[in-house]
Amino acid sequence: MEGLPSHKDIMACLTAAKTRIPQLLDVMTSNPTHATRSLLYGYMTLNWSCIYGHRPGVYSNMTNTEVLKAEITGTAFGHLIHVSNHKTANAFGEAQMYLTIEEFGWMKRWLEIKGTLTGTNNRYFLCIAGKNPSRNLATFLRLAWADVGLKGPINFTDLRTVHADNAKRFQDIGNRQRVSDFMCHNTATADTFYAKNPSLKEAADIRMLFTESLQAAAAAASGVSDDNLGDIDIHSDRDSSGDEHSPTPYQDSTDTETSDEELYKDFNAWRAAKREQSMAEHSPSDTGEERVPASAPTSPDTDNVASDQLVNMQCFVVLSPLVLDELIML
Repeated sequence: MEGLPSHKDIMACLTAAKTRIPQLLDVMTSNPTHATRSLLYGYMTLNWSCIYGHRPGVYSNMTNTEVLKAEITGTAFGHLIHVSNHKTANAFGEAQMYLTIEEFGWMKRWLEIKGTLTGTNNRYFLCIAGKNPSRNLATFLRLAWADVGLKGPINFTDLRTVHADNAKRFQDIGNRQRVSDFMCHNTATADTFYAKNPSLKEAADIRMLFTESLQAAAAAASGVSDDNLGDIDIHSDRDSSGDEHSPTPYQDSTDTETSDEELYKDFNAWRAAKREQSMAEHSPSDTGEERVPASAPTSPDTDNVASDQLVNMQCFVVLSPLVLDELIML
């Protein structure tokens, strides 16, 4: 998906984390600073997100006790951390992170380092000053992203979306559900999100929905029944008489042609007149009676007048893209 981290970006982050996290732990042992701790937290959360795509609340709410419990229950295959407090706990239960012996070793070492530092009397694993969980993980993530050497903005949602998109494209239905459950992610929610962030092919399909809506609107305006909606082609070169016309190639404006700006002015004048007419029709008179404009058509040709105005509006849409936005706003 355009604008999201690429596969190479993800791999670069995972590779850098294996080197930088041990280095930063060494610095925190010999010369601890807030800047080093922030970068360490950034790399830890970046590494976890590049693996699983959890929400940041899983990381910020993870407690020392939950990490220590994972140490006790760990095996030669690794460690499984259970985080009970997170955004979708009611729907998915505990969030989980499986880590290798090496990855969990970084966390165990940080627990040991924290015990030697002042001002770290905090029950959360990614401790900060005070007793509350960290609310700056997004900032720490960007620090690590830049330290890897990657450009552009990054956030946890981007990394989460990469995993959800990969599961949708490359996994079967069963495996996709397993991945989503592990991410505490509802696939129905994911599909809703994809509709807002489509690929090129998906955008083309969505455009077809817009086209079908325009066809339905054209049918309603011309009085065609719903059964004949499929007969209307907004891309057709035939007029209402059925005669086919050759498309007119684009030409630069001449003195005899009407420019987009002139059409735009004409349309604004027409719209202003319609607004004045509407206000006159609906505003009460001094005597309390409804005011009827003198120009209001009273003959049976009223529908024809409205039809002619609709045709004129459609001509503006065809001739001037500038006017299309104005019509949509009406």
